[in-house]
Amino acid sequence: MRVLILTTASLSTNPRLVKELYILHLQHSVQVIVFGIGGWADAVDEQFLEVFQQKQVIRLSANRKPLLPWLFSTVVQQFAIMLSSLLSDSLLLQALSHNKRSTLLIFFLLLKRKEFRFDLIICHTLGALYPGYILARKTGAKLAFDMEDYHPGEAIPTKRADAERRRREYLLKKMLPHCAYVSFAADGYVELTKKYITANIPQPVVVYNSFPSNEFTTPQPAQDKKIRFIWFSQTIGRGRGLELFFQAVRQAGVDYEITLIGQLNDRTFEAMLRQENHLTLLPPMPQQPLHHLLSQYDVGLSLELSCVDMNKNYALSNKLFAYLQAGLFVLATDTPGQKQFLQRFPMHHLLCKQEVEDMCKAIQIIASALSQIREQCLTRYHAARCIAWEHEQRKLQEAWNKILA
Repeated sequence: MRVLILTTASLSTNPRLVKELYILHLQHSVQVIVFGIGGWADAVDEQFLEVFQQKQVIRLSANRKPLLPWLFSTVVQQFAIMLSSLLSDSLLLQALSHNKRSTLLIFFLLLKRKEFRFDLIICHTLGALYPGYILARKTGAKLAFDMEDYHPGEAIPTKRADAERRRREYLLKKMLPHCAYVSFAADGYVELTKKYITANIPQPVVVYNSFPSNEFTTPQPAQDKKIRFIWFSQTIGRGRGLELFFQAVRQAGVDYEITLIGQLNDRTFEAMLRQENHLTLLPPMPQQPLHHLLSQYDVGLSLELSCVDMNKNYALSNKLFAYLQAGLFVLATDTPGQKQFLQRFPMHHLLCKQEVEDMCKAIQIIASALSQIREQCLTRYHAARCIAWEHEQRKLQEAWNKILA
């Protein structure tokens, strides 16, 4: 099978794409088009490129160098936004208004359309869906979409937030029915899509953001009475539940230390963190070393906030699966998505409300049960294999086999 994977993100910021690529490139002919976004992401991307053949990955620039493509896509987006309010039923205008990288992808694919012959085109971001849709129509390839987030429910930092939300709903409503299958990162995203977008979703399949079991090492809990917390993400900042945690843990009066891993890009938040005596800050790191590091901790923090946006309310983050697979105990906020999913793992977690007092009580409960939590780490480590990527990838392979049949 000949497969094209499209995204408007980088490899390092799209781990689901990378996991999918690992499966496909062993048995099929695969081409991937991603974007270089600069900074730490490009450095991590280079490590991925060492694993895959250079010819498999084409990297377009999302930066101002070279200037002409960036300027052209910016101008196109602004014109599209102005016209889309008048021509609201134009799929092209709505797609170009949504993401200026869509313009760059469309032009690149059209330039290469005579060379590109694929059986399946998998799109990994909403901005990549329309370019993939156009190429599929022109070449007869099957189209697939991976819905890692519920895009209409994401926080939209623009004055035209309502218009952009409607635009995302429109794009999904028009293009999802043309897909051979649609994969979702959380059960709640399927429910939201059917309720608010369209019930016409061909072969919906939930594929969790888990990881290969061999990326995790046997837990190595400490023997003292200090709770070792860990939290990681691509960026460290406000609106991630960390403000609540630091207030709660100070009130709890327990012996602890916490490690945060990610890119710190909020100066005010950084100033607050610098006052924490029990904090270790680490920069973003490649996936496998990060997963090895988790074995040294007791509790992983999954502090999603319902107030951020609808998407976060139903999200199941990468970190949640990494904590479970590493055998960590999880302190999680009671969003509907986390609450529903974690019912499968009662021994692995403690839910708390999204408020300081309840989180403080939860931390105190963890402190009082720390010995038991550490004793059960191996049991949790082995039990979580049921959600490992070896299991989840079979769902994708079944979808691909149906396309080949």
